This record gives sequence, C-alpha cells and structure tokens, in this order.
Amino acid sequence: MNGTIGIKVDVDTFQGMRNGVPVLLDIFRRHGVRASFFVPMGKDNTGRTVKRVFTRKGFLKKAGRVGVVSTYGVKTLMYGLVLPGPQIARRNITLVRKILDDGHELGIHGHDHVRWHDSIKHFDEAETRREVDRLLTVYRMVVGEEARSFAAPGWMINPFALKVFEEKGLVYSSDTRGACPFYPEMGGTRFSIVQIPTTLPTLDEVIGVVSAEENILVDHYLALLADGLNILTVHTELEGKRWSGFLDTFLTEAKERGFAFRRLMDIAREFNDTPDGPVCTIEYGSVPGRAGEVCCQKDR
Repeated sequence: MNGTIGIKVDVDTFQGMRNGVPVLLDIFRRHGVRASFFVPMGKDNTGRTVKRVFTRKGFLKKAGRVGVVSTYGVKTLMYGLVLPGPQIARRNITLVRKILDDGHELGIHGHDHVRWHDSIKHFDEAETRREVDRLLTVYRMVVGEEARSFAAPGWMINPFALKVFEEKGLVYSSDTRGACPFYPEMGGTRFSIVQIPTTLPTLDEVIGVVSAEENILVDHYLALLADGLNILTVHTELEGKRWSGFLDTFLTEAKERGFAFRRLMDIAREFNDTPDGPVCTIEYGSVPGRAGEVCCQKDR
C-alpha cells in the first residue's frame, strides 16, 4: 500500500506543551517523521471548559471515557478558574525552538484555546480581526518570523478568520473534518487559502468506543488508512502522555506498510501547485465521538 500520512500535533495546554511535546519529539526522531505542531499563543485557560457540561451534549460522557483528570491533571483543570493560566508559547520558547530545529513545522492553535473553540462561531468581523491580530503578533514575537499556518481549536472557524488569514499570506489552515485538501467556501465567499482537513478520527473519539486497548486501537487506525492522503491529529495530552505507546506502534506499523510521512505545509504547497483543486463549502456539523459542533468539508 502506498499512501501519505500527515501528522498534525495539537497542543491544547501548558502541561501538554511542557511535558508532551518532548515525548512526541523523541518518538518522531526515532521514526524519522516530520510533523506539524500547532501551539496556542496565549494563556492556558482549560478550567473554563467546565461550562461545556451545560452547553455541549455528550461532553460528560466523552470526559468519562477519556479520563479527564488523568489526561489533563488537576492543576490544568484549575487554570483560568482558581489559578491564573500560564502563557503556553511565551513560557516555552526553548521548546518552540526545538520543534523547529528538529525539522518540524510550527503553526498556531489559537490564542486562548477555550475562547476560540467556544466563541469563534459567534464573533463578528471586528472581534475576529482583533483575535487573529493578537495571535499573529505573539507568534512573530516568539518565533521571529511571520506565521504561515493555523489550525483551529476544536475545528471551529468562521469566514472572517479565513479572510484575515488570506490577507496575511498564510499558506493554509486546518480547521475542518473532511476527506481531502480543498479551497474553502464559507459564508458565500470563496477563499484562496488551502484548507487541509483532519481525515481520521482523533484518539479521544474512539477510546472506549472502539476499544480501550492499545493494540486494538492501532489495528483500527491501520484499517482506516487510505491509499491517498491521510491527516491524523494527535494531542500532546494524549499521545504525548498515557497513549505514547499507541503512537509509537502505529508509526512502526504504518511505515512497514509503506506509508510516507509529510508535514502539512509540504502537502499544502504541493496542492497549491496543482491546477483545478476542488472547491468545497465549510459547514458546521458533527463527528462521532465528539461533543458539540465542528466545521466539516462539504461538496458544493
């Protein structure tokens, strides 16, 4: 089987950055894999997700399956509630540099992950521009160059954000669940910035649904791989912690089956060089195993 896998690493929390990123860097180094890391540019306010108990159907059920306390830790669940949230990117500049030095891509995963995830759908253009300007400014300060990629927290986006990304010269964003790269249309406007959707379920969507056993989960993911392009989103709080063995085994098995690994930036640039790439709409929808809405790729 000949196919490609793009590994998209979402950092959601300060501890995920501080403790999970080094674990993933070590795994990728041993396998010779280059991935795309996406880091929040602002504070960790994970504790504010508590309101999702009341606003998102199925949130408690999913939290129970995954094990919220063991995944995030008590201290992280207090950030933004009774403890001040620490700066994720600015307090981990050494790790940011390590990601880049190892040949991985570094993109942006929002400013305040919780605020973007829960509110971006309802932001008007002015509020969206302020939020995007804030996260681009921090990236420039931390990295020393302009950002070129973005991945939406919770796969939630609005057309105003896509418009600003296009104006700022980002190469692509990864904000949706879908099947293949495309040029997005949202809110009646078509955009020229490439959209690279996550094509595979995330681990937290299948733990306790397919199985809670590592070997069964690895076999499940291998069976889902397509001959063409596959985009897998991993999380530093899961695959960078308790489930690191799952990722390690998955990479070993996928490589043995002939799959190659590429950064999302390389995939996006190749797509940009391909004439007549598909144009698809972005709509709010849902995916199995995840509470609440996500943005989904839909054929026109």
